[in-house]
Parts: sequence; C-alpha cells; structure tokens
Amino acid sequence: MLVVAVRYGAYPLVMGAMATVATVVFLGVLPAWPTLLIAAAASIGAVALLERLQPFERAWQRDHGDTRADVLHGVVNFGLLAGTAYGLHALRTAVPAAIAWPATWPVWVQCLFAGAILDLGLYTMHRVSHRFAWAWRLHAIHHSAERLYWLNGERRHPLSALLMAGPGLLVVVALGAPALIVSVWLAILSVHLAFQHANLDYSVGTLRRWLGTAELHRWHHKREYENAQVNFGEFWLVWDRVFGTFLDRPGDVGAGDVGLREDTVPAAYGAQLRWPFQPALRTIGPRDAAFHAALTQGYAALDARDAAAAYAAFERAHVLGQPRTRTHVRSHVAFLRWAIRRRDTREIAGQLFRIVAAALFTWLWMPRGNTGGARVSAFARMPISAEITNITEGNPR
Repeated sequence: MLVVAVRYGAYPLVMGAMATVATVVFLGVLPAWPTLLIAAAASIGAVALLERLQPFERAWQRDHGDTRADVLHGVVNFGLLAGTAYGLHALRTAVPAAIAWPATWPVWVQCLFAGAILDLGLYTMHRVSHRFAWAWRLHAIHHSAERLYWLNGERRHPLSALLMAGPGLLVVVALGAPALIVSVWLAILSVHLAFQHANLDYSVGTLRRWLGTAELHRWHHKREYENAQVNFGEFWLVWDRVFGTFLDRPGDVGAGDVGLREDTVPAAYGAQLRWPFQPALRTIGPRDAAFHAALTQGYAALDARDAAAAYAAFERAHVLGQPRTRTHVRSHVAFLRWAIRRRDTREIAGQLFRIVAAALFTWLWMPRGNTGGARVSAFARMPISAEITNITEGNPR
C-alpha cells in the first residue's frame, strides 16, 4: 500500500502543497519573499527524500561522479531563479503594468496564462537548443548526465538557462504580468522540474500525456540522439502534441540508456562551464557520409543527363538531410538545380518555396519521410528504402 501511495500520491500531494502555499501568498497572508523560495526548497527536498524511499532505478541512487557539480549547478541556477523573481518585483514597482495584461482575471487563471506563455517560450528555445550547434554545446551539459534524479532539472549551463527562459520572461513582462504571478509560476515550475527528472517510481496516470513528468521525459534523455528529439515540454506536453514531437511509447528508459553517445563532458563544474567554448572535435558519421554521397551521385547523374537517376539520388539526400537546416536546404537546392536544368517551371516554383520553408522552419517542425520533390505534397509520406531507414535510425549526424 505504501508503494501505491507513493507512486500515485507523490506528485499531487507535493505539487498540491506548493499550490496551497502559493494561494496563501496570493491572499496576502504571507509575503512572496522568502515564502515561495522556502516552499519550493522544501518541496524539492521532499522529492529527493521520496527518491530514497522508492527509487525508479536503484543504479541511479549511486553517485556517478556528478553530485558535486550538480549541487553547484543547482545553487547557481536557483540563485538565478530567485534573482529573476526579485528583479521582477523591483521592476514592476517602478514600471506600471501594461494594459495588455488581463489583470481582471482570477489570479490563478492569470498564473496559468503566464505559465502557458513561459512554457511555449521554453519549448521553442528547447527546440533551438537541439537544432543549432552553438546552442546545443550549452545545452549538452544537461544531457550529459549518466543518470536521472531530482537535481538534474537544474543541471544547466547558466547561459543555457538564460537562453531558454529569457524569451518567455521578456514576453510576459512586456505584457505587464504582475511580478507575483510570475514568481509563483517560477516556484511551481522549479518543483515540477525536480519531478520531471526524479529517480522516483511515480505516475500521474493518463495525465502523463499532458504533463511533462518523468514517465515520458526520460525518452528525451535517451543516449541515442535521434530518439531524444521528443517530449521537449517543460511543464506541459501540449506544444509537443501540437508540433509533432510527442512520444508515448511502452517501455522504460533505465540505467545505461541516458547520457551522450559521442561528446564527453567533464565532471568538474568549472570545466563544464568552459566546455561549450572549447573547439568541438567533429567526426563525420554514417548519416552525413550517406547524405554527401547521395548528393555527389545526383550531381554526377545530372551531368550525365540521367534525370531519373539524379532525381532519385536527390530524394535520398533529402530524407537523410531533412532533420538539420543546413543539409535540408542543400537537398532542395539540388532539386532546384535539377529543375532548372530540365526547365521544369512547376518544380522550380515548388523548390523555391521549399527552400524558404526549410531555411525558416526545419528547427521547429517538418513532416518526416517526405522525399522532397515538388511532384508530391510536402505532407505526403513516401516509401523509404530499408537502406536509408537503417541509416536514419542509426547515427543522426
């Protein structure tokens, strides 16, 4: 009975207690500072204690040489969080609230509204952090953990934390959100992030499809990078469902399944802060090699006036290059050169449009499995050969 109570009661009880404290603060019974900080720290401490009582993976209870650095990450990032909340209070006393903010709404509705804006900003910047190399180097520290436990939620380079949270915070502040509303949501979010990465055997039932809890977020930390491009949501999974990155698959992600497959991030905190700015050693993986080979074959066929073979090669290149902006655009440029050589005005127009779409939106969302030619809808999925499937499901680079 204790196992069941912890499994299904941990999240609602701890988050409910945090929400109760927030309500008391909203009513003016207790001051926001330092009440929210104390309540958040106590709630996160409860998650840490529950982990010891009922772990999801016993191997993750052992120190992997990461505890010291993770504690320092937590102290620094909790300091940034508290400083942000304090700064918002100071800023809002000096700057009147904008009329754009729905100040007449009930405070909890305002809080959820602010949370939705912040969560969309976090989701967007999280996708950016996985798409662009400069942002990934900062974010990779978070994914370098060889285990998941309550402190992983704050295992972030400070610049990565600012990059992810900054845009959403700027929007809610610009709209005129009261500082108290934002502070309450940040406190709640910090507790939720402890649950999101917790080494705790708990469940939220069917709500796992809508809340970014550990059950589904563990897939995001898969060692195989191509399998980790899912469940980006920080608090809600609504944005993952809207933009096609939601995954709810049977099975568990356990010991040995998380971390980085290629990059080696140092264990010391100071070294982790310096690591993103050191030159990255880039190796060409099988996916990159296959992409370049397909382009080379296509251009050779085009020069040999074999239009069908060239088109087929560019289709292979598109499937291989589609997940990344640079290679995605290059595949459509190849199609465009084919169309110009063939004087195919329909294909020329279609590829010009797709080049722009690929350049602007690959990082956000693109329909996977389309062969890239303008002869079919961009949303149509085409049969992909087993050879290409084996490569795309292997090394992502």
